[in-house]
Amino acid sequence: MYKFTQQWLIWGLLSIVVLLPLVKPIGLPVGYAAETEAAFKFIDNLPKGSITMMVCEVAPSNAGEIWPAAIAIARHHLEKGHKVVISTFIPDGIMYSLELGKLLEKEYGAKYGEDYIVLPYVAGRETALAAVADNIRGVYKEDQFKQDLNNLPLWTRIQSIKDFAVVSCYTSSDDTWWLVRHIWGKYQVPCISSTVSVATPDSLTYYKNGQLVGMLGGVRGAAYYEQRLGKPGMATKSMDAQSAGHIYLLVLMLIGNVSYWYSRRSQGRRSEG
Repeated sequence: MYKFTQQWLIWGLLSIVVLLPLVKPIGLPVGYAAETEAAFKFIDNLPKGSITMMVCEVAPSNAGEIWPAAIAIARHHLEKGHKVVISTFIPDGIMYSLELGKLLEKEYGAKYGEDYIVLPYVAGRETALAAVADNIRGVYKEDQFKQDLNNLPLWTRIQSIKDFAVVSCYTSSDDTWWLVRHIWGKYQVPCISSTVSVATPDSLTYYKNGQLVGMLGGVRGAAYYEQRLGKPGMATKSMDAQSAGHIYLLVLMLIGNVSYWYSRRSQGRRSEG
């Protein structure tokens, strides 16, 4: 019964330690990330009215890592007075694209067609992205709501991919390479990538080579961006919970080692007596 109670106490405390930051984020430092700082500064320095594209390749399988990054950068764009065009090349992405639009309307009073546009899902993945890079007006005739794009004021300012001040992508697959190949490589349009943690090393290579102007790696990158923006969100909560859990486990290890050392010392004294 003692071991059962002790185990439940340990796991119960761990649950509390992890859950508390999810309810109320602490904002623990996540460490400097040069590539994320570069992304932040690039967006922060764009002139008011700049047109940007967000490629929302978010799905339930990767949302935990890259959805917070998409929210943080979308907020940054609106705070700086940028215009946002949201696109996607995966079926699940349209759900998150629409959610992003609702967030911009709710938090910043963004007007559809003037401040942001949601483009429909286009099948084909890399082929589709390449087609958009080469002839965006040839690919898109209507928005997600079946409206003629030419009737939207923001769309009248867009003739080609070169009209975008930056293209950012939120993905867990090869989309970063596609950006580098088709958008930066062919048209020198600045690109930012937000990827899941396991894909960060590949994207970091593109950043170091100057093919990305910045990048966000996993939850940590998103948390850094949130804190830099001064708007702690889901990523900050996740990192706080992770850090708190690690600290708790380190404390348990310390207590265990001290207890073991003390018990051995006590046994040695008794044997000497």
